[in-house]
Amino acid sequence: MTVNLCKKKVLNVVLTLSNRNNSSRSACSCSDEQCFLYINNQSLPPPPEEPLQSDCCGQGCNPCVFDIYESDIAKWEKKCCRILNNEEDFLEDTTKNCRLAGIVLDQFTSLQIISIQKITEKLITYRFKLPDNKPLNLNPGQHLLLAHKANDFMLTRQYTPISSVDTVGYFDVFIKIYDNGKMSDQIRQWHVGDYAMWRGPYGDFQYLPNQCKKILMLAAGTGVAPMIQIIRYVINNENDDTLLHLILSVKYYDDIALKHDLDAFKQYWNVTVEYVLTCEKDTKKFKYGDKITLSKVDHQFLEKVLFPPSQNSKVLICGTKSFEKDMIKYLKQFGFTEENYFKF
Repeated sequence: MTVNLCKKKVLNVVLTLSNRNNSSRSACSCSDEQCFLYINNQSLPPPPEEPLQSDCCGQGCNPCVFDIYESDIAKWEKKCCRILNNEEDFLEDTTKNCRLAGIVLDQFTSLQIISIQKITEKLITYRFKLPDNKPLNLNPGQHLLLAHKANDFMLTRQYTPISSVDTVGYFDVFIKIYDNGKMSDQIRQWHVGDYAMWRGPYGDFQYLPNQCKKILMLAAGTGVAPMIQIIRYVINNENDDTLLHLILSVKYYDDIALKHDLDAFKQYWNVTVEYVLTCEKDTKKFKYGDKITLSKVDHQFLEKVLFPPSQNSKVLICGTKSFEKDMIKYLKQFGFTEENYFKF
């Protein structure tokens, strides 16, 4: 077992929780050697590996690799406390989620790619196999964390499954491949049969059937993923009468991801799908039944589609940082508060 003796605060936490040290966490009466010998003799799990500053991509991920580390430290402290206090049920708690779900929050799980479907040249859907035909056990709107480690450098990105939340045995994610993206360089090399590391679910969004009469979904590009997941959840519940209006902003008609699925959603009485194309010139591509606006999702556009803010309605937002910032700015101009909208 290896213990980083420089992490005196972490060692003190374990000693404090085990009732051997009643002083504050910032002080320790033991020498580093004493701490090491005591903890080593208790067969405790090693502390989580602290990420390097370079491991953070700087894109404002939620959770960030450092958020995950702090969460892992807290779980490690709790686990050490229960071991030191001879609480025998700690193993049951740590394995419960593993038995029920194919992916857990506590650690990354290696999952195999079982199919790859190219939507466009840069948009690809990947299907991952879940062990023992298990479900994901995630709520509508939650996302997963993908990790890749090479040369002591950890890359992480967030992706929202587009498969139904109650699907068992597998899940689907669609990913945009960027020309100079660090994670994209790794994903580009994926083949059927390869493995990737996943963890989750994450996300604070909570959906309750019929909690809102109306939900307006403002999405840009791949930001449509959580909207697709929520729409599937609503239409699969025949008792949910929530009205859904999806507005998807992309540059060109061919950029509309998963259009076949979106067109299928329009067949439901409570789902409206509208595309806003910001750069398209060729209107001959449009198909019968497409609801398309050649414009931008701006103040003037939203004025036509927004409903008055109320407790019975909600606006969901997902897209690029600039898109999300603009949407929130416009919503506030119309009197919306954080209670009336949610940004993924």
